[in-house]
Amino acid sequence: MRRTCLALLVLWPTAGSCETPALCADAPNQADGTLCARRKLQAAEADLSRAEAALRDRLDPVGRRNLERAQQAWRLFRDCECDLETGHDADHPESGGTIMPMLLGECAVTLTARRTRDLTDQRACPGGDLSCER
Repeated sequence: MRRTCLALLVLWPTAGSCETPALCADAPNQADGTLCARRKLQAAEADLSRAEAALRDRLDPVGRRNLERAQQAWRLFRDCECDLETGHDADHPESGGTIMPMLLGECAVTLTARRTRDLTDQRACPGGDLSCER
C-alpha cells in the first residue's frame, strides 16, 4: 500500500493523502477511521477559525463580544447535537465502543462546515442589514 501511495505521489503530484479515505467509514480498520475523522475535524476547525477571524475583523467591539459568546454556545450545541445524533452517552465517555469517536468526529465535521458557511454568510451580510440576502 505504501509503495502504491508513493508511486501515485510521484506520478500524480496533485494527489491527496493515500492514507485518508474520502469517507472515514471506508478506512481499513477502526483506528484508521478514528484518525481520519480527527484529521478531517482539524481541517474543518481550521476553516472555521479563518472564517471567524475574517468576520471578527469586520465587527465593532460589541459585535466581537457577541461573536465570542455565539461561538461558545455553538460549540456546546455542536457537541450535544452530535451526542444526540450518534446516541453517545456524554456521562459515560466509553459508551458506544471503538466506533464512537469516529462517529462523533464525522458529525462534528458536518456541523463545523455548516457553521463555517454561516459565518462566511454573516461576513457578507453583517447584522442589521435587512436588505442583504443570504
